[in-house]
Amino acid sequence: TQKISVTLSSVIIAKFFCFIVFFTTKLRRISLITKFSMSYISSNSRYLLVAIAATMFMASCATTHNFYVDMSVPEEGGSNFAKMTDESFETITSPSVSRDFNGKLTWWGNPLLAISNDGQSLAYNVYKNERRNIFVKSITGIGSSVQRTFRSNVNDVTFSPDDEIICFSQVEGASSSLYTTNATQGAIVQKISPQNVADYAPRYSTDGSKIFFARQDGNNYSIWSYDIKNQIFNNYCYGMSPVPISDEEFLCVRRNSKGNSEIWKVNYVKGTESIIVSSENQSYSTPSLSPDGKWILLVANTVPNGNKKEENLDVYVVRTDGTRLTQLTYHRGHDCSPIWGRDGKSIYFLSQRGTEKGDYNIWRMDFNLK
Repeated sequence: TQKISVTLSSVIIAKFFCFIVFFTTKLRRISLITKFSMSYISSNSRYLLVAIAATMFMASCATTHNFYVDMSVPEEGGSNFAKMTDESFETITSPSVSRDFNGKLTWWGNPLLAISNDGQSLAYNVYKNERRNIFVKSITGIGSSVQRTFRSNVNDVTFSPDDEIICFSQVEGASSSLYTTNATQGAIVQKISPQNVADYAPRYSTDGSKIFFARQDGNNYSIWSYDIKNQIFNNYCYGMSPVPISDEEFLCVRRNSKGNSEIWKVNYVKGTESIIVSSENQSYSTPSLSPDGKWILLVANTVPNGNKKEENLDVYVVRTDGTRLTQLTYHRGHDCSPIWGRDGKSIYFLSQRGTEKGDYNIWRMDFNLK
């Protein structure tokens, strides 16, 4: 989504004008109450009053802090943050964050970042020429990015286990389809989804034989898979954002009766299900399993100091048994779409931090929990 903005100087001028109007209006009211008239104030006095108003305005501006420019905050002490992209060169596609009619914060939980299994490449979504496409660059952040899809409205991204294929979904009017393309060269794509469906959030099975994904039908979501060799679709259960964690299990997101999202683990071979994390006050999305299988990265809404106006998205982590839920980011901008580095010691995520206007970039942070 493109943003419409005005220059900082225009905002300051407009705010200053409003401040002067407010100041003189208050003065007029005081004058009426005390039976004085503005006409009795000399022109020199008026200039003095304007100067006083200007001084007060500038003082108020000086105390206003643009929190977006902060690269980290004290609560994040001990973690090192590194900026991987530059908003002046490319516009990183951000998850849609909004509020519903009840004022509840909602966001799109599709995987917008992916790291190749050899740990050398980072794939992400860029808005360019009024289109959203996948770009790939070195995990070091050095060098230029390479465009790997040439579509119109790409929604998410994932690598195959052998790093030869990229799978993604593309919005097509009221529907959304899954496609695959070569990860390093060419522009040919293969469509997987049938016509008139809404398929999202693809993830390869651990052995690479299947692609798991979520299919939307009205307000309902279910987990499906596509058998690559036999070209067969299978439906499993209710849920969104599947993350295969073994040959018979996956993580997924489900909404409870209060509309909050929870993280579940499903064993589709044994037919068992267990809830990992749930809350009456938070929703959780975008699970990502650590390389050692002990931790799950999550995105959740945070309300700092109980102030609903400052509610934002942060990165959390939880043990796979549901214990030790820990908040990792505390920046007032949105932090989202986290994924693990292949060493399990670093996390890559999208964040509005470190910019003047809250533009999204890819950031890396250390992970030190044991």
